[in-house]
Amino acid sequence: MAKKRLAFDVEEDLHSLLKQNAAEQNTSLSVYCSGLLELGLNAPTGELNEVDPSLYASLPLDQLRSEATRLGSNRAKDWETLVRKINAEIVRRYVS
Repeated sequence: MAKKRLAFDVEEDLHSLLKQNAAEQNTSLSVYCSGLLELGLNAPTGELNEVDPSLYASLPLDQLRSEATRLGSNRAKDWETLVRKINAEIVRRYVS
């Protein structure tokens, strides 16, 4: 399959976070971001319904907040632990 290039602007802190996460997974930034886009597109409603906690560090703040709200509403298994992880990620960004 032919590859196409996408170009769009992101906030500097998001770019740094994406780059850091890609490095931690020992992959390129383009492969990492392509994977995130694919996850989003393959979700049933076009948005992330169940977010893998390992992706919290790469999500924008508004999506993290939405995920915490969704988890609190659904109260699925381990929802409190996941909300704590989201809150820790939000705090980490403000402390950094």
